[in-house]
Formats: sequence, structure tokens, C-alpha cells
Amino acid sequence: MDNPNQPTDEDKMIQKLTLHKKMIGWILNLLGKENIESERTYGNDAKGDIYYPSENDTEKMQKLVRELNQKYNEK
Repeated sequence: MDNPNQPTDEDKMIQKLTLHKKMIGWILNLLGKENIESERTYGNDAKGDIYYPSENDTEKMQKLVRELNQKYNEK
């Protein structure tokens, strides 16, 4: 039977996509604070969700990703 209080599959998908969208925006904001030019990609780009045109920023990007991983993923 249908339980009106139980989240639907669609509710769960919307929640995940909303979180993902906000997370990308948060990361773009962090990159801006680090003076790394970047922008959101569109069309489910296979190369990722964030585009940064300057190869000179690769090292700074990798450092930022490592720091975020350490802060939020490693126990």
C-alpha cells in the first residue's frame, strides 16, 4: 500500500540532484575565492561538471580537491 509519508523514488532523485547542484555552486564559489576562473558545464558533459580554461590552474585545482577530500571524506 502507498504510504504518503514515505519519500518516493522521485523525491530521492530530486534531493540528490538538488544537493549536487548546490555542491557544484559551492565549489565554483570556492574556486572564485582562489582566483581560479571556472564555470559550470552543461549537457551532462562527460568531462565533468566544472570547466576551468587555464591549464595553469591545474595544480591549484588538484590541491583544493585534496583539501576538500581530507576535510569531508577521510575519517
